[in-house]
Amino acid sequence: MRNLIIAFTCLFLTQCTHSRVSPVGNGRAIQKVYIVKNDKVHMSGLLPEMDKQIQAMGYATEIVAEEPVTNVHYLTFTANWKWDVAMYLSYFKATLHEGPRIVGTGEYDARFAGLALTKFGHTDDKIRPVLLRLFGKSVPKKEFVAPAPLNPIR
Repeated sequence: MRNLIIAFTCLFLTQCTHSRVSPVGNGRAIQKVYIVKNDKVHMSGLLPEMDKQIQAMGYATEIVAEEPVTNVHYLTFTANWKWDVAMYLSYFKATLHEGPRIVGTGEYDARFAGLALTKFGHTDDKIRPVLLRLFGKSVPKKEFVAPAPLNPIR
């Protein structure tokens, strides 16, 4: 019984966040992305943040109320937040369409993060790597800053 408790404790402590992305294929010319507003997502800052991040990649954007009927590129999304000492993004999914076809998807998932501290942080930092990879861009590695050495007691 003790081993079973230890095994479950280890499993609970090692849960983490992850993301999955099927990027847009190379050679696909995208000039403008229409972002379809999702009224079921109640975090008011998410839509403007997505708009800002996609524009930072060099694409023109326009926020629209419903999916366009023409053969253009448009992005649909969903997101959920949870509470665990603080609010955190638990799930985000963005789907890029070209007309009726899905050309790429990106997902951030922290629904089963357990005690993993990686689930906390700013929403923009969580969705940026997903959006970059979705649009076929490279994700810059965070620069490592070495801690300053401790001063010895003299």
